[in-house]
Amino acid sequence: MESADYVHLLRLNEQASREAPERYRQRVLRFAVLGYVAVFLFGLLAVSGLLWLGWRWQHGARLAGWMIWGGLACLGLLWATLQGLRVPFRLPEGQPVAATEAPELFAGLARIRAKVQGPALHQVLITDDFNAAIVQQPMLLGLWHRNYLLLGWPLLAALEPKRMFAVVAHEYGHLRGDHGKLSAWIYRTRMSWARLSQRYEESSSALGWLMAGFVAWYFPRFNAMSFALARQDEYEADRVSARLFGAELAAHTLQEVALKAQWFGSDFWRLWWRRARTDEAPNAGPYAGMNKLLQQPLDEAWQREALKREFKRLAGFDDTHPVLKDRLASLGQAAGLQRLSAMHSLRLLGQGRARIALALDAAWWQDNRADWRAHGERLRALNEEAQALSQRAHELSAAEWLRWADAVESLSDKDPTPWLERALLLAPEDPHALRRLARRHAPSGDLRVGAWLETLYQRHEAQAWAAADLAQTWADACTARDTPLPPEQRRLWRERLESSRAMEEAAWARFQELQPWDQCIPVQLDEGQLRELRGITLREADLRGAWVGEQALEVKPARRHFTVWLQCRPGLSDDALDDLGQRVYDASDLPGRARVVVLGHHVPADKLAQARELKPLVQRR
Repeated sequence: MESADYVHLLRLNEQASREAPERYRQRVLRFAVLGYVAVFLFGLLAVSGLLWLGWRWQHGARLAGWMIWGGLACLGLLWATLQGLRVPFRLPEGQPVAATEAPELFAGLARIRAKVQGPALHQVLITDDFNAAIVQQPMLLGLWHRNYLLLGWPLLAALEPKRMFAVVAHEYGHLRGDHGKLSAWIYRTRMSWARLSQRYEESSSALGWLMAGFVAWYFPRFNAMSFALARQDEYEADRVSARLFGAELAAHTLQEVALKAQWFGSDFWRLWWRRARTDEAPNAGPYAGMNKLLQQPLDEAWQREALKREFKRLAGFDDTHPVLKDRLASLGQAAGLQRLSAMHSLRLLGQGRARIALALDAAWWQDNRADWRAHGERLRALNEEAQALSQRAHELSAAEWLRWADAVESLSDKDPTPWLERALLLAPEDPHALRRLARRHAPSGDLRVGAWLETLYQRHEAQAWAAADLAQTWADACTARDTPLPPEQRRLWRERLESSRAMEEAAWARFQELQPWDQCIPVQLDEGQLRELRGITLREADLRGAWVGEQALEVKPARRHFTVWLQCRPGLSDDALDDLGQRVYDASDLPGRARVVVLGHHVPADKLAQARELKPLVQRR
């Protein structure tokens, strides 16, 4: 199904779910049952064909070629049907924890299960990511399941026990047995068909063509039809959490998870990897002491900006999870700064805590030992360069002041503004100095930003959209500080933003149409830019490989075009892959248009071999 047709069908069903909810639910139920009936009929057709051919042969029919081919076709269909009943499933990775090790944790899980009337959990696993989930191993196309609870160590380190159990209650809400059975069943059935669809996309077996054809036709339509119901199930799971722990605590938990997930992705690993300059082999890995950093107070100004970013997010069609502002509205709770957790939940692991920390740290060090040493060498080189530059500060060029500013940002939390200003003093129209200064000071409403953005917009066509976009942030910040811009100045920047955005969107559309492996040219990045990009990718523990490529594309405004390729460890969810790619994209500052693609998620894994002239960034075992 074409993407536009899928979105159109999805919107029609969302409208139907609002206008006639009961009729919509019945239609989804009938279409869900159709999938199971079709699989049963395929199996029945295959068995009937084999029985008929056997009966013909038993009654004296010659064993002709058509009978052999017909029998093989029936066997292939039967095999594909039986395989379809065995939905593909990769066992989740993590450190198991038993009830005997963590009695407090399992007592809390038992209370939640009793109140939700959900099924038993067959295993609890502690993972290394900032997440919690209940993963179900489907049996017979999702009619039965084996349930795994995945608790991320970082999430345990970030939240106090009551809030941690509120998160678990949300996950258990998807399996609830007291009400909403249809929504919960549809939610699980979607996951089963998604895995089955992925199997047939990756398989080219000629014997299963009929089953594969049906899945290719059925799954996108079922996915679009049931999307609204699956999103409603997310709201219902939030309400289950609120019923057990109170709407206020559930809302506070949602906000704290959003805030600390941002901080964990943007700052925790940056601070940890910075230690590589002085610690060639850290005495303890990142997980053992993670709670100390995740429990530290977050600056209120940072929290406001982080929440603002969350509330700007729009609900998409590729994820049934609602955005934070919609989830809070559904709970009837207002947004705003709230008390963060006063303690962590790692104590819930009891006697298993030390063992799991050692295992997570050992696995992390095994995966990152070589990268840690390489990153340490990079930071030490930056430190030496910064010291050398400081010795002749009176004679530095603008480019050298910019390199010194890079070193300051990589090695410390110091504000690089003084270094950037010295670069700008020597080169008043340097686009890198102008943009970096404006980006750093626009959120505070600094009055100097206006002149920087005006120069950037007027003198550098390729930076026009960035300047106009930053101007909106700057104007909002000025208003918040009670120093609003004159109406004509705001109107001028809005007009500039619209015109530059239209041009950028047209250029971006051309870039998106260009396959990442086509029109490749040698990557022209200096060692400093490559070093910075390597540093960004090295901080992502889930990466197994990363490359950067450059492509030739003639569009206006003229700009270079880069694609960063990521290869991630198996087992990550689609949401985790999207978040990882977004973090790399947000942190990267390549000199042109850039995109990030994840192998096996955004592009087929085998397309990497078709891309030419790639520069390797990270390669792990």
